[in-house]
Amino acid sequence: MPSPSLLAAGLGALRRFWRPFLLIQASALALGLSYAFSDRVRAACAAIAAWRTAGGWPLTMVTGAVAGGLMPELAKLLTDRARTWRAARIPEVLFNTAFFAVNGLVIDGLYRGEALLFGDDARVTTVMAKTAFDQFVFTPLWLVVIVVVFLFRRRGFSWAATRPALRAGFYRQRVLPLLIPNFCFWIPIVSIVYALPGPLQFLMFAFALAAWSLIMVFVASQDDDASDDDNGAAAAAAARVARGVTNLS
Repeated sequence: MPSPSLLAAGLGALRRFWRPFLLIQASALALGLSYAFSDRVRAACAAIAAWRTAGGWPLTMVTGAVAGGLMPELAKLLTDRARTWRAARIPEVLFNTAFFAVNGLVIDGLYRGEALLFGDDARVTTVMAKTAFDQFVFTPLWLVVIVVVFLFRRRGFSWAATRPALRAGFYRQRVLPLLIPNFCFWIPIVSIVYALPGPLQFLMFAFALAAWSLIMVFVASQDDDASDDDNGAAAAAAARVARGVTNLS
């Protein structure tokens, strides 16, 4: 079993965003049930899937941006009445939206490549092969890029400030805390998605991505080194004040 420290960041994200997380997952479940019992929903899903295919990579990027960048923000607003929109968050939301647009293009390329490598059917062996490649080959590498990108933003888009965080232990300290929750969330999800009918795969993945982005952005944006520096500076300041009080006495 993963150590508690490796799961702590993912669990912290769930504790903070469990309401929008459940809203998105419940919406995905409702879509799946509607698809099973409604001819109109099946026809609508098929039309959306065809529209996405015809739209090519621009629409793929727009879909990723909406699913990963905008849907989570909307879910937060809908599930937390105390939450108010702050203009200061606009750069963060724009950054997340742009990232997930590129991420959508990368994932689309992954799925197309897997279809060429393993086939485009829903047999158990095909689903298992795609899931294994997705989670144990592609994901451990792609998460490195994700963590570096979000750390780069966190440190003011300064490579000089980011480079020290890439020292020895980077993967263990920064990537594994995201990789372990990723396995827990995505292994069952992609196993289901790969086995779904084609028209439903696209929409279900979009809902899953929206839910996952709540965890991923929270974990990938953590900057322990910066917070340690801040804590160290605060402790030093407190010590100086204490010495001054002692001298006065």
